[in-house]
Amino acid sequence: MSATVALFRNEARMLARTPGVLVWFTLPLLAAVVIAAIPAARNPNPGFGGLSVSQAYTPTLTMFAISMTGLVLLPQMLGDYRELGFLRRLRTTPASAANLLTAFLALMVLLCVGAALFIAVVPLFFGAGGAERPFSYAGAVLVSTAAFLAMGTVLSAVISSPKAASGIGTALAATQWFASGMWFPRAMFPEWLTIVSDLMPGGAATRLMSDAAFGTAPGAAEGWIASPVTRVAVCVAWTVVGVAVAIRTFTWE
Repeated sequence: MSATVALFRNEARMLARTPGVLVWFTLPLLAAVVIAAIPAARNPNPGFGGLSVSQAYTPTLTMFAISMTGLVLLPQMLGDYRELGFLRRLRTTPASAANLLTAFLALMVLLCVGAALFIAVVPLFFGAGGAERPFSYAGAVLVSTAAFLAMGTVLSAVISSPKAASGIGTALAATQWFASGMWFPRAMFPEWLTIVSDLMPGGAATRLMSDAAFGTAPGAAEGWIASPVTRVAVCVAWTVVGVAVAIRTFTWE
């Protein structure tokens, strides 16, 4: 445990010294502030089922932060450690590679949860509505985080080059941003696209967080795909498959 804590502190210090990563990570946080600061974005909007723009985009921006952490930051850093031989050398010390992986994933989870908390709380300071069911929302954030961290671990496992893994992760994250409705409102999706999006981790995670915080919003397909249980199952399925693939393919050298 002491080795894991020491590695966690070291990882946090190294992350703080990586300005490029921090710039990407702060984008959704700044976006949450900007949106909440716009008076019109704080008013109920019929196009978002009576939610304000600030409320409607809270799950989307949270998913953006989580996907950047899981699909870009995680494979980049893990790949760098493996490419530089750090994981191999770590085996000769009292701390094991498992200690490092535990500390590293704990830091990733902390980043995701911290970003989600910031994005959810910022609108309250501007008088915009926040999550109506914060505890349900917190659970949805954790389920979503697990799915994206599992996917990021798969990228770092099957792609040897950290730059390639990070680049592919960015491209994959972009598809999840579309599925979440970041660029085009999900309420305007045709039914077939809504179904496809709800089966993707980005769409399922965003809808899960939105439903957990505010109840069912427009843009949901009818039938089994519209059930919150289905969205939890989709996130869990991506997590389980990702962990299984990573365990079978990940190498420390």
